[in-house]
Amino acid sequence: MSDINTVVIISDRHELVNRVAQKLVLLRDLDKVKSCSIEEAQNLLKNANPNVLIIHCDNNDTEAIELIKKIKKTELLKSVPILLINENCSREVIIEAFDSGVSDVIFTPIIDYELLIRVIWCLQKNELNLNIESNNSFLCKLGIIQGETGVYSCKYCDEIIKNEIMQTKKYSQKACLLLISPDKKYPDKKNPTDFITAIKNSVRLNDLIVVKDDNQYYVYLQKTKLNGAYSVFERINANLGSDSGANAGVIEIHNQSYKEIKEALKRALKKANENTNSLIVANDSDEGFDDEEETPKIQNIENIESTSDIIKESITAKEEKPKHTVDEAAGTYDKTSVRIFNQAFARKLKVVIEPVFRKYENILKLKRQDFAINAYVGNKSAFCVSTNKISMSLAIEYDGLQCVVIKIVIIENNQKRLSEMETIDFTILDSRRLSLMLGELIDKYILMIKRS
Repeated sequence: MSDINTVVIISDRHELVNRVAQKLVLLRDLDKVKSCSIEEAQNLLKNANPNVLIIHCDNNDTEAIELIKKIKKTELLKSVPILLINENCSREVIIEAFDSGVSDVIFTPIIDYELLIRVIWCLQKNELNLNIESNNSFLCKLGIIQGETGVYSCKYCDEIIKNEIMQTKKYSQKACLLLISPDKKYPDKKNPTDFITAIKNSVRLNDLIVVKDDNQYYVYLQKTKLNGAYSVFERINANLGSDSGANAGVIEIHNQSYKEIKEALKRALKKANENTNSLIVANDSDEGFDDEEETPKIQNIENIESTSDIIKESITAKEEKPKHTVDEAAGTYDKTSVRIFNQAFARKLKVVIEPVFRKYENILKLKRQDFAINAYVGNKSAFCVSTNKISMSLAIEYDGLQCVVIKIVIIENNQKRLSEMETIDFTILDSRRLSLMLGELIDKYILMIKRS
């Protein structure tokens, strides 16, 4: 640690400042403890050069949260660890504080040894932050890191990715590598820095971003499986906004050579670029993955006890055929492409469809005890609700390639009150879009029940 450390306590309550200061007496005699109110904080911090900030937040005080955000935007203070003293704050405020940049949180009543441990940890983190900043500055001078974006430059791309793969294999860890680029709808007028910023805001601090080529970037996700990579990809597209988007190929690191990984990702990104907001799982060998392992088993609807005939009708949808079938597209898609689509849809089931269905099932079970709810996930998925003589369903049927048919139905007294169908590319079906569709359908359903 530094020869002299400065700890600054920020609170509008003098008795709390004194109490915290007294608990820090076990720090070294050389260390300094200063204090100020939230209003005085910015003036004091201009000259204090703190090593740790302790900020008190009482009863969801928005001024404390705003101060944290301002500190993290200040060049000389953005790396200083912040310890938040939480007193009667809600979970949402604590989460917002962490999102704003606090390093740790301590709850009242404050225990002496716990405060000391957390302050010492923050002092150690400050030293680590300074070392990282120094190393990054040196790497910028060498041209290994881009000064304007903070990501690794194209010149050293292969060396950096090879090193990360070697470390992953050495310690038998999980990791995924994304090759990502802007999609067709991404505006030409936008600066590449905007795209990199969206990626940086979507990954963790220990994940790496490396420029591969013009408008192509590697994102190395440490300790991550494919389902985690899907979540990162959806966050990237959410951060880009509705008028922009990204496509990507992804591969899970096992025992492949770097050459195999590069070629597989190149093929996957090329396939993804045929659409928008598309993520394709890279196939790193001719044999590829086993479809039976990757695709969830489809439940037999005939053997499931349902509360209404709408379930069977919405899932089967015999009168409406999907846009494509595997047999019809045999001349367009080779066997490897079909396998890749199946892998991608299997992941979509796990990270989008199943979590959204489970979320709304839990919400309805808490709010409406009178609802009978059935949810099924597979190549034919459905979310069905019924009560009295009114039933609703949202069914999703996969065509075996790149499309899904989404069918929405509400039936009252055996008559259809609502019937809609849409065929879309399943790669653009994200959690937000599916949540909006299902949420709006449930609202219409509940409104119809109230009117009946």
